[in-house]
Amino acid sequence: MDIFEIHLMQHPWNGCDDPRPWLIVDFPDSDNVIGCFPISSECYSGNCFYVAETHQDFAATGLDHSSNITDTHIIGVPGNSVIKFVGELNGDLLREFRAYSGL
Repeated sequence: MDIFEIHLMQHPWNGCDDPRPWLIVDFPDSDNVIGCFPISSECYSGNCFYVAETHQDFAATGLDHSSNITDTHIIGVPGNSVIKFVGELNGDLLREFRAYSGL
């Protein structure tokens, strides 16, 4: 696993415990915890990074459709919540996300 990869994980967020894609943004010093931002079809916080399926770098994300990355705060997800690798942010999409999020 690496920073800016997207993995399917099962961890509660926004009242839902269904598996969802999560963007890895940090590996804190804590044992077996991954710092992540949740990815969803809706922007529940009103402040999300929109990943459009029409973006030239969308295919690398592995996402099924346009999505929102909620970056209000990093959520510590236990490493044993990881189900599988989905994709990653790269190219212009990664540069745009980094500029937006300040990471």
